[in-house]
Amino acid sequence: MKATDFNFANDLKFDLEKGMTTFKDNRLVIFDANAIGLLRESIIKELGMAKARDLLFAFGYQNGYADFLQMKVFYKFDSEMDLLVSGPVVHTWEGIVQASPKELTFNREKRTFYFSGIWTNSYEAQQHLSYHEYADEPVCWTLMGYASGWATAFFGSPLVAIEPLCMGKGDDHCEFVIQPPSAWGNEAKPYIEALKGLFK
Repeated sequence: MKATDFNFANDLKFDLEKGMTTFKDNRLVIFDANAIGLLRESIIKELGMAKARDLLFAFGYQNGYADFLQMKVFYKFDSEMDLLVSGPVVHTWEGIVQASPKELTFNREKRTFYFSGIWTNSYEAQQHLSYHEYADEPVCWTLMGYASGWATAFFGSPLVAIEPLCMGKGDDHCEFVIQPPSAWGNEAKPYIEALKGLFK
């Protein structure tokens, strides 16, 4: 199947007798975005901005990594490219963000990887701005973590996603770039540090 053929609703099941919502036998819990935003803000107040960023980035990474493995097991895609770009499709279906890939190239033998795209209507940027003024750096921490985890699971070696543009900084939209840690400069250091112990 093509990445665009994926339909989240087809495999989403609601069992009212058990009080369970499942996707491919994995239990889902649905929360209001404002409730997640409140939890996010509570973490920031408790830990400070930097530690909250690290925690939420690592959380997103583990979520993305696990989601990729699930998609790889349960669905047969036409190509590796379709499997990879199904990540943005999943994110869009989940209501987290509207994700649109722009440029994608990779070479497993040379260990090169570059994936860029646009994020529109990021719930995380919207929630951040509900509590804070514009930031000096990207604020879609769970989104960047998710993209990092998804791409790392696909590629088999560490990859890091960072937003050159973010609505939380005052930009019109968010943009992501995913590439190996060695391809980044100092801007990637806190994110790489947050994933210590998670990179395989």
